[in-house]
Amino acid sequence: MERTNMERTNMAVANNDESPFDLLILGDVVTPDKVLREGYIAIRDDRIVAVGSGEPPAAKTVERYENSYLFPGLIDAQIHAGSFEGVTGIEDATRAAAAGGVTVVVDMPFDNPDPVNTVARLESKIAEVNRLACVDVALYVTLSKEADAADAIEGFAKAGAAGIKLSTYEYHPVRFPRFSTAEMYAAFVAAQKVDLPVGFHNEDQELVDYFTSKQTAAGNNTAAAQLLGRPPICELVADAQILELASGTDARCHIVHSSLARGCDIARHYRDAGNKVTVESCVHYLVFNNDDVLKHGAFLKLNPSIRLEEEREALWGSLFKGDIDFISTDHVSWPVERKSNPAFFSNASGIAGLESLLALLYTGMAQRGALDPLLIAKLTAENPARHFGLYPNRGRISSGALADVTVFRREKRSIDPAQMSSKFKFTPYAGMEMDGYVSATYLRGKKVYEDGKVIATPGTGCFVRPDAPQSREVLRPEQVSQAVLTSR
Repeated sequence: MERTNMERTNMAVANNDESPFDLLILGDVVTPDKVLREGYIAIRDDRIVAVGSGEPPAAKTVERYENSYLFPGLIDAQIHAGSFEGVTGIEDATRAAAAGGVTVVVDMPFDNPDPVNTVARLESKIAEVNRLACVDVALYVTLSKEADAADAIEGFAKAGAAGIKLSTYEYHPVRFPRFSTAEMYAAFVAAQKVDLPVGFHNEDQELVDYFTSKQTAAGNNTAAAQLLGRPPICELVADAQILELASGTDARCHIVHSSLARGCDIARHYRDAGNKVTVESCVHYLVFNNDDVLKHGAFLKLNPSIRLEEEREALWGSLFKGDIDFISTDHVSWPVERKSNPAFFSNASGIAGLESLLALLYTGMAQRGALDPLLIAKLTAENPARHFGLYPNRGRISSGALADVTVFRREKRSIDPAQMSSKFKFTPYAGMEMDGYVSATYLRGKKVYEDGKVIATPGTGCFVRPDAPQSREVLRPEQVSQAVLTSR
């Protein structure tokens, strides 16, 4: 019987039951400052205890991955596991995460029917995570419109919340409300005292209502209406308002999904003035343009909207300049009937992306002649770990860190919805040829995914809380490697 590449090459390094190392993973190791070609990661229990290159040490178990990068386990800073009532959201989302090389997800608080806006709800969700998760989970919380911001945020911080999520646009009066400027300011003041980041959905309510009402009045309920109803100005005005409110409070202000280079420019202006500002973008804004929305329809209904081609490429420019701190998916998995109504505005917003994040970002960089594994690691692991207070335990392949490792094989493969681990198997990424794929995922030293199979079971993952708030500062552009590695 023919062995796989990994099985065949394992024979070159002997297993040793007497070794102090439980596991040795061999491949091209992406460390914080360089790529170790033909390197190794030595693991004992749940920790990395040695990283190097050259002659590898013996270990009780040895696994070699040819033609593969070993990235730190990805941290997806923005998913929505609980949006669709009646589905085991945490279990389904974390299975998808394992398949995508994501070892920590940060779940949003807008669960249906009950948002995570009290300490009691947070504690209930923590119990749910510990029961159902296949990878580790950190949790955002939101505020109740009736609660005192200072009291609520202090309680959330003590209970282990990773951050506060608010919105300048109302999707639901209780689950996903709009917060006034006074309420936002009070939240910044309270969050600063406990060093929790405040993330914002950045769309201006009045402008969105104005532009969408013009489309509905004209009888336009199509994909084109989505693009015309949420133009860039809706996002940019919200960015400016949020950042100005935060300025002077010394709070950590975070834009959760910037789709525009101009938004990144506005954020840089405030950051250069000494404010604690971070910017997150989503991989779909780097992949799709407005023509794709017209082609795929509601499968690409997203808020903020997908943008014009020139704006997409300008966003890539912001990424390479260092004006984007990390990349997430904003993952949500809907049944197909929630995305296929001919009346465009009646469809649910959002797409599944957990299983494709690394391949999409890697391929997009390669297509632009700017492939940099170190930058990928910072955008998908180190910076989100720093932002949410999980660094240095997470987000790096270095001695002392938890052994979260993502194996990315450099071999072309097309995205096949039938192979997805999510319950609902459709994606607008279907058929796209990638320059590689996640072939294995390790969570705290244990394999949770390999070659199309999720090995983790509910309860393998657990709730994680900030454990190093002093490390919340993300790496700024001048600290990010500028090396461009084009070997694939």
